[in-house]
Amino acid sequence: MPNIKYSKYNRVRFKSLVDRDKGRRIFTEFFGSIRKEELGKEMRGHIILDNTSDIQESIVLTFWESREDMDKFYSPQNKALASLVERAKPLFEKMPERTDYAVSELSL
Repeated sequence: MPNIKYSKYNRVRFKSLVDRDKGRRIFTEFFGSIRKEELGKEMRGHIILDNTSDIQESIVLTFWESREDMDKFYSPQNKALASLVERAKPLFEKMPERTDYAVSELSL
């Protein structure tokens, strides 16, 4: 198991259930593509969670060994991430909220 020390919490509000489903497909495609490229090599994993009581909300967590790798990925210089956001933006009710966390414990 990788040594996961940081996580980025991305709270996403979509306009509708249909938009959430479209957004999930876009995110899944994005994560699949970056894992094959240099861009995603430092990311240790991700999870997409669809809220079971709020059809407009999803949470995307990404997992990292170092804060530097996480910050580099989420920087404005990451053109692939910027492109993803632009592609998904029409589906959003509002722009995603992002928060950094240090991982205290992880057990899978």
